[in-house]
Amino acid sequence: MAARMDDAGDIAAALRGTALQGHPVGEGLGRTFLVEQVDPARLLDAWQAAHAAMPATGRWPVFTLPGDLDHEPDADELADLDRVARTLDPWSVYQRYGREDAQDQGDVERYVRAFLGDDVVASALEQLALPTTSTALQRWTYDTLLADPQLASRAFRGCEYLVGTARWHTYPDVQLVLLPTTSQWLAPAWVPYFGATSDNGIPALAAAMWQWDQRWGAALIAAWGTMLQLTAQRRPQPGPQAWELAGQLMAVGGSLQCEQWQLAIALTRGDAWFLHDRP
Repeated sequence: MAARMDDAGDIAAALRGTALQGHPVGEGLGRTFLVEQVDPARLLDAWQAAHAAMPATGRWPVFTLPGDLDHEPDADELADLDRVARTLDPWSVYQRYGREDAQDQGDVERYVRAFLGDDVVASALEQLALPTTSTALQRWTYDTLLADPQLASRAFRGCEYLVGTARWHTYPDVQLVLLPTTSQWLAPAWVPYFGATSDNGIPALAAAMWQWDQRWGAALIAAWGTMLQLTAQRRPQPGPQAWELAGQLMAVGGSLQCEQWQLAIALTRGDAWFLHDRP
């Protein structure tokens, strides 16, 4: 990796011959640089161009809304965040996906009937120890679907929007921020996310991003305040891997409004991630 560029002209030169050629480049808050006038309809193309230039610029690209950068971290803060990101267990902070709401026989019958159909209710009542929990019920549902691809196809119908970029948001006015680091897990030091506003939220988000980077090759593309958009180089295998990752994404994205087994299925079929946490 080359030394970090700290001159707008040098950065603009590094972007020549790409989809970002000719776009104005200016200084932003916290030693960032901003690439302006990007067409939101070509967001991914633009990000890929900036990412491909990263060996020259030494800067990780991420889209935000104009004016969203409101913090200027110093070198000591970044060094501390980097250390914590590599050592903190983020799932001690993000635990919302592990709720243990009690489920009685009526709850189980309604849930299974709604998602899997009447003919599966008897199996659920036989195999689940009642009363059970919402987590156990969802995991039983997922395992049942893995064992029956035809049933899984039927149950997943209508959830195709969870695969790929269908849920990704775009805005009429965006800015491409070039962070003064190639360590994307440090992005929360500059870029706000509502899901990281709780106690220890920024270090926990950085730690989650570090884990996802290491395990799945996940890359932060855009941060829209209450939403994060990422792509992954590797997909989880169906079963425990996909189940665990889905739970993690639902913990950090507390407003995803889907079932954990639905997201687990989707993660094995696509490479785009979407996180949403709103007030």
